[in-house]
Amino acid sequence: MLSNREEVKSIFEKDGYKIITPDDRTGDSFDLKQKKSINDDSFGAKDIIRRTGTLAVGDVVKMIPEGEHDIPTIVEYLNWHMNNISQAVIGREDIIRQAIFAILTGEHMLLLSRTGMAKSYLASSIFNIFEGARVFSSQASKDQTPDNYFGPYNIEEFRKGRIRHNIKGSIIEANLVFLDEFFDASDVVLRSLLSVLNERKFINGSEQIDAVVHTAIATANYMRMNEVTEAVLDRFTYKAIIPEDNNVYNQLLIDETYTAKRGKPVEPDKKIYFNQILFLNEIITNNHREIKVNVPDFIYFMKNVFITKYISEMRKNDSKFFISPRKQAKLGDFLRASAIINNRFEVTMDDLRDMHIALCTLNSFVSMKNMDKSEKDLYLDVFQKTMNHFKANGALAQIEFLLNIRKIFEEIKSDPDKREQILKKSSLLEGLKNLLKMVFAGRRREGEEENLTLEYLKKSVFEVNSSVEEVNELKNGILKDYRDLM
Repeated sequence: MLSNREEVKSIFEKDGYKIITPDDRTGDSFDLKQKKSINDDSFGAKDIIRRTGTLAVGDVVKMIPEGEHDIPTIVEYLNWHMNNISQAVIGREDIIRQAIFAILTGEHMLLLSRTGMAKSYLASSIFNIFEGARVFSSQASKDQTPDNYFGPYNIEEFRKGRIRHNIKGSIIEANLVFLDEFFDASDVVLRSLLSVLNERKFINGSEQIDAVVHTAIATANYMRMNEVTEAVLDRFTYKAIIPEDNNVYNQLLIDETYTAKRGKPVEPDKKIYFNQILFLNEIITNNHREIKVNVPDFIYFMKNVFITKYISEMRKNDSKFFISPRKQAKLGDFLRASAIINNRFEVTMDDLRDMHIALCTLNSFVSMKNMDKSEKDLYLDVFQKTMNHFKANGALAQIEFLLNIRKIFEEIKSDPDKREQILKKSSLLEGLKNLLKMVFAGRRREGEEENLTLEYLKKSVFEVNSSVEEVNELKNGILKDYRDLM
C-alpha cells in the first residue's frame, strides 16, 4: 500500500506522469451538486494523494494532455458524468452505473428491451463522455458477413490466394464498440466475434491480429439461444433489461428531454481522456506495477459464499441457472472498481453488497411466476440474511481467524527456512491473540500464553466449532493444508 503523497508522486513521475494539484489549476471552480467532494480523507493518506480545496474538475480535465493522470479527479468526474447522463436518460441510473463499471473493468455489456426504449441513445451518450477513444458502431442483420465487422477483403492478397482483411476503421481497431440488434447477426458472424470479444484477437485461418477492443455494448430486443449464442452471452459480464416505464411523471421528463435534445446523444462540453480510463483499468485489473487495490482474503471468501447462496436461491425457480467460473473470477475486478469509484483503495463489505451490479441481470425477475422479486432483490436478501446468520453464530470472527492461520501456513510453505521468524512476527502474534479471544471467548486454552507453534495453530483450527457449513468447509481445507505442510 502507498504510504504518503510523495511516494505516490514519485511513482507517477517515474512513469512520465505529472501530478495536478489544486494550486496548478486555473479557471472557475466546478460545482458538483449532490456529489461527495474529494477531501483530505476521501482516499486516505496512506492510499492516494491527499486533496484540499475545491476541485476545478472541468478545467483539470480540459487541461490534462495524454499521459497525465489524477485519480481523485478522474473518479469525481466519472460520477459527475453519470449524474449528467441520468438527467438526460430518465430512470436508467442503475444501468448507466453498470455501463461505467463495464468500461472501468474492460468488460462487455448486453442491453435487452423492446424497440424504442433508447438503448442506442444510452450507449451513445456513455461513449460520448470519452476523448480519444476509437468507436465502432454497427447495426446487425442476417445479410451481414464478417467483413462488415473486420473490414473488406484485401484484393491484392486475395489474388495471391490469401484471405486478408483491410482492418482500417474496423472493430479490430476500435476501443469502444456498439453492436445494435445483436442477435440479428448470423451465427457465422457471432462465432467470428467470439475471439475478438474475449481474447481480443481476430483469428482468420493462419492470420491472427491483436484487437484493441476495450468494451462492447450490445443491444437486442429479443434473445435466441443455441450453442453459439450461449458462448457469446458468457462474454458479457454485465447484463441489463430496460423495463417499460409507465410512470406519467417520468414520461413528462422524457418529453422535456426529447424536446430539448431531439433524440441526439448527450454531447458534454468537457470529456475524460480515454487513456485515463485505461490507467484506472490497469489498477483495477491488478496490472499496475505499484498501485494496488487491496482485496483481503476475508472478502474473497465471503464473495464466494454470497455467490454460492445466490445460485442456490436462483435454482429454486430455475434449475438450469448457471454462473460460469469465468464470470465469478471476473467479479474481483468489479470489487476493485467499486472500491475506486467509492474513493477507497481497499475492498470492503460495501462492495460485496453492491456486487449485484455485475452478478445479476438488472431489472430481470427471478421467475415469471415470481414477478415481485428481481434478481437484484434476491441477491440483496441473500446478502443480508447471510450476514445476520453469520454474525449471530460468530462465523465472521471464525472465518477471519481461520484465514489468518491459513496465511501463516502459506507463508511457511513458500519459505520453510523462515518458519520460526514467521511464527514470531509481533504483528502476527498480536492479531492472532485478539482473534483467539473472540473465537474462544470465555475459554482458557492450554498453551495460549506460549509462543505460537504449528502444532498449537493446528489444534486451534481443529477446536473451531461452527454451525455454519462454510466455516467447516474452510476449517477442513486448512487442516488438509497443514497435513500437506508437514
